[in-house]
Amino acid sequence: MLLPGYPATRLAAQDSQYGIRSIGTPGRWESVQSRSTGGAFGPFDPLCRDVELEGTTTALRDTRFPLMSVATPVGRRVAIALGFTTYLDKSWDVVVRDSIMVRNELERYTDEISSDGGVADVRFAIASRIGRRVAFGGAVHLLAGSTRETAVRRWDDSTFRTVLQLGTVSYNGYGVSGSVLMAIAPGLSIAGWARADNELRGKMGGVTTETTNLPRMAGGGVLLAPSSTVRFAASAAWRTWSRAGAGAFNTVSWSAGGEIGRSMPLRFGVRGGQMPFGPGLTAPTEFGVAGGIGRAFAQGRAVIDLGVERLQREGDGLTERVWSVLVGLTVRP
Repeated sequence: MLLPGYPATRLAAQDSQYGIRSIGTPGRWESVQSRSTGGAFGPFDPLCRDVELEGTTTALRDTRFPLMSVATPVGRRVAIALGFTTYLDKSWDVVVRDSIMVRNELERYTDEISSDGGVADVRFAIASRIGRRVAFGGAVHLLAGSTRETAVRRWDDSTFRTVLQLGTVSYNGYGVSGSVLMAIAPGLSIAGWARADNELRGKMGGVTTETTNLPRMAGGGVLLAPSSTVRFAASAAWRTWSRAGAGAFNTVSWSAGGEIGRSMPLRFGVRGGQMPFGPGLTAPTEFGVAGGIGRAFAQGRAVIDLGVERLQREGDGLTERVWSVLVGLTVRP
């Protein structure tokens, strides 16, 4: 059995400091433009952030490959796609100083509790178009992953033996989703989607050690393209993360942005909303602004995307400021 965690001090860890629950930090699909029904897309996403808690600021760094997707047409009206994205990031490292009475003597020690791994969302999707105005799709999602968990206790008194415990936890679950896209008028389209996941089960040594109810999700968006070189879009989403148990919150998130240009488009956007886990009694909030450019090559069959985002998250006594850089590559036949 691993050393006990310290909920009040686990704020010093995880991909987001607001992901302090053992379930991990929810991932998200990156904001990318769908250019065709065939091809592949993959981004590289380094980020750095400053976390401020009770007057103490800590600088953290991370690098992710959060998304990969490959799609191909099957006939004139049907396309299929296979891809993965990060569903939950469960990588963190916490160091805690404490003391305990041993044989009537106060002995000080340092506990280091860490987890390395996460849960991926592997998706198989199929989409079809009905006429010129309506398209719909559905997907099956397989949730799978594992974490290697380590707990170490080091005593200040060198005559005490260091305690080391290791464990590997595997995770599995599944979900389904569906969406519809409608062209209302020339240059104006709307979309809606919904998703339902079941439970995320964690197993150690073949024994189920934790079961977490996953959220229901729904959202929609609108795309306005007044010309072939100017596009604006907005979206909103609702997620029932409170199903995960005490300390989790339902969330509403939104985003809006635009793209100007064709061969080298300029992109800009904002997003905000709530986060599902936090240190207080109410859901933390986040707000971010982003900008970037794209560059098309080989008659538009290859596109490189560059973007940067400034994000701020706030909750009870905790502020997190994030810089995130996205480098994406799209290739289509």
